[in-house]
Amino acid sequence: MATSQDFTEEILHGNAAFTNKIYQILARKPGNVFFSPFSLHIIIAMAYQGSRNVTLETIQKVLQIPDPLSTAIGYQEITRNLTSLKNVLLHTAFKIYLRKEFQLLSSFENTVKEYFDSEVESLDFDETSATVEQINEWVSEKTHGKIKNIVNDDLIASTSLLLLNAIYFKGNWAVPFSENKTKVRYFYLNNRDVVKVQMMEGRKHGFYNDNKQLKSQILALPYEGKEIYMVIFLPEDKNGIGELEALLSETNHTEIFKQLNVVTVDVSLPKFKFETSMEMDDVIQEIGLEVIYDENEADFKGMIDLEEGENLCITKILQKACIDVNEKGSEAAAASAVGAIVLYSSKRRKQKIFKFVVDHPAVFMIVAGLFENPNVLFYGRLSHPEEVTSSDILSDLGNFMRNPIITINRLF
Repeated sequence: MATSQDFTEEILHGNAAFTNKIYQILARKPGNVFFSPFSLHIIIAMAYQGSRNVTLETIQKVLQIPDPLSTAIGYQEITRNLTSLKNVLLHTAFKIYLRKEFQLLSSFENTVKEYFDSEVESLDFDETSATVEQINEWVSEKTHGKIKNIVNDDLIASTSLLLLNAIYFKGNWAVPFSENKTKVRYFYLNNRDVVKVQMMEGRKHGFYNDNKQLKSQILALPYEGKEIYMVIFLPEDKNGIGELEALLSETNHTEIFKQLNVVTVDVSLPKFKFETSMEMDDVIQEIGLEVIYDENEADFKGMIDLEEGENLCITKILQKACIDVNEKGSEAAAASAVGAIVLYSSKRRKQKIFKFVVDHPAVFMIVAGLFENPNVLFYGRLSHPEEVTSSDILSDLGNFMRNPIITINRLF
């Protein structure tokens, strides 16, 4: 007899495949990439609870998840494990906003409340500005002010049902970087172009592998508690990010992580901070979920009480995400609105010291459960860190004048 652990493993395996598909599409565009595959996968899985027939079968196939109830049970276990982690802040929240003229079916409402711990609230969507303000306030609160203004007047005016997921992570490095060792260094955008960045430097204990298959160094740096890691994939070639991304798309992340070994490593990592805002509809349709947008073929009749002749389909899937990496640790957040889904109704021994210098584009992930059923919470490409300004350079020179011994020591 299948257990919740079985459901959890199946969901996480499905999420890994889903993550690869989504990233490969997002990576086609140049520049930084950052999103939460976990948030997207789980919010669609919540909508899945109200799907029927071909729509149900399609979501199940594309997300590679078990039946709806087993998925709900599995995700309940996953979120409980994540939010019970100590030493880091990791919160996830769900909310369904419903146009006051409609009512959720009791079976769907009971499922999302029991297994996803979702709140449900009816609003007068015709009072558009007030509705937008209330929804955006909820998202901002759940992401500690990091995600703002995910919905607007136009979206609410054409929506009957809004499913939201918000995820927030804040973790300190197990061993922080010293701010005194952060220096202005060059970051190569490619084989030719460079920018100056604030480069954090320090000797760390981490999990490392020089992976010949991926032509990259891989380093997993732990946050406090050592239950969540930032995993960085650094191509050998300064211009090798495209090849790495292609190779990653055909590689099992779990098998890669199992090859990591404990090492002492001198790390150079840029401070970086950026945010993304994406309409995910084209991406979601490209991976095979076209049916959920079809006004006639979409079948979410297990979600809302509809009258004869009415139907329910997805009209918009949005996600906003942000990340801030500095000497103390990392802070990341995402909100997905189905993420979210918007539904429309028509009526883981000492060795030699390794070097790991992130001075050119790299792929990174924030991963829970690194060596057993890894769960990629956030995924991104660091293509262009924020350049330092003249004031940063003057500040760095000021540190030299105030701490000449420290600075001179760095040269040896």
